[in-house]
Amino acid sequence: MHLQTWADFALVFFGGFFSIIAVGLLGGIAFALNKLVKVLDNLVGKIDPMIGKATDTIETVQRVTTNVGEKADQILTKGEALTDNVTDRVEKTADVVQKSVTGPLINLSSLITGVSKGFSVYTHSSSASSKERAKVYPENGTKK
Repeated sequence: MHLQTWADFALVFFGGFFSIIAVGLLGGIAFALNKLVKVLDNLVGKIDPMIGKATDTIETVQRVTTNVGEKADQILTKGEALTDNVTDRVEKTADVVQKSVTGPLINLSSLITGVSKGFSVYTHSSSASSKERAKVYPENGTKK
């Protein structure tokens, strides 16, 4: 029986020893978790204002982006209308120039060409007839 008592004593002793170690480890874990919670609370306290500022900044960026998009759309719409207007005016101006300038210039060019040709024919015929007269009427004026 003596062995049995010694075995019971060892079992109780080691069971108690391991129980104390387990309680100590659990206490250490609880202490570490408590410290971790305090550190995380401190970090959250510092991060919350930053998150608020970041949220405000994001909202501002969204508003600005929306405004820029609207303004760009307005500018593009006005630019398109202006381009259409300028194109129409250029086409109308080209038509007016073609009708009022090109036609008369063609007529004037034709007139100048006709007058030039007529003058050329006249000078040619006039010089030819004076040469003819020179052959027919020598310097003394008598016919050959």
